Amino acid sequence: MSSLKQDADPAHEEDPRSRGTGSLALGVLAVVAFGCPFLPEALPPLVRFLPLYLVIPLGICAVVWGGPDLWRARRSERPAPVRARIGVLLGTLAVLGPLVWFFFYLGAG
Repeated sequence: MSSLKQDADPAHEEDPRSRGTGSLALGVLAVVAFGCPFLPEALPPLVRFLPLYLVIPLGICAVVWGGPDLWRARRSERPAPVRARIGVLLGTLAVLGPLVWFFFYLGAG
């Protein structure tokens, strides 16, 4: 048997669902939606301000999609997928950012 041949044990195969790519994509979209009001004023208001309504739902989805990947990695004692960690972090920031701004806005008014 060749030393280059890898073991075909199914327990060592990585689950394609546990990569965290979906969580990362949703987290990045949630954070990018913060910048839409800074787009040029020539664009219609629908394009500039509609993504702001999607920040919190996208952030929540990023956390929800990344959580099982992190739990699955913890259970199998493998290192957690970096993409899932970053997606959960960005999703958390996307949820907390508007909430913190809202509370400061209410406190200043």
